[in-house]
Amino acid sequence: MSHSNTRSAERILSEEYLVTRARILELAAILDRLERGQGSVEKDPHFAWIRQGLELLTDDSGKKAERIQLLFSRKYDPDWRSNLSVDSGLNTGRVTSQA
Repeated sequence: MSHSNTRSAERILSEEYLVTRARILELAAILDRLERGQGSVEKDPHFAWIRQGLELLTDDSGKKAERIQLLFSRKYDPDWRSNLSVDSGLNTGRVTSQA
């Protein structure tokens, strides 16, 4: 979808190239450190999510940020407050927190 008030793809690339390059290099360095580290993370679910995220970045589908956010997010649970033992503070008029 194209809007007259949006930047062109060429301009976005020109403006974002150096930051994007730096982030890719940073990610590559992290993956190199994991590879050189003792032991293996191949079976760790966090590493599996990272791999899936990288695959989403390189596929031809759109909405990459949305799909990656969903990959790393919990499914919505309407009872999340009680399941995660969160007191909303709505009943007492104050918000409680643990230090």
